[in-house]
Amino acid sequence: MISRYTDHAANERTFLAWVRTALAMVAIGCMLAKFNIFLRLIGSEHHDGMPTLPGSSAWVGVLTICAGLLLLPASWWRFRKVKAALSSEEPREIALNGLEGLFCLFLSLLVGAILLSLLGVLPS
Repeated sequence: MISRYTDHAANERTFLAWVRTALAMVAIGCMLAKFNIFLRLIGSEHHDGMPTLPGSSAWVGVLTICAGLLLLPASWWRFRKVKAALSSEEPREIALNGLEGLFCLFLSLLVGAILLSLLGVLPS
């Protein structure tokens, strides 16, 4: 029997949740980038009836993809640190030295950029 099996299983479930979140962010980023191409194609074919939309979702999509790709190694690093702490008999620090805070700040800036792009403040 594996010692502290439930803790190890919880750590693995958390890691898989981080991976699912990262993959969802990459998929949403791809959708945002492709949607911008679709809107420009439709707009070029229908000059009269289509209102012009300010902003661009392409660069927001690229930033979302980058955030998802950065989340993958961060989740692996966290998984390994927690696994080592669970296997060790002595208490260990498992914080990522502010990585969670930096990632939350990046996501906040990304959401702000999406909002500014939708409002037409940022150039396309």
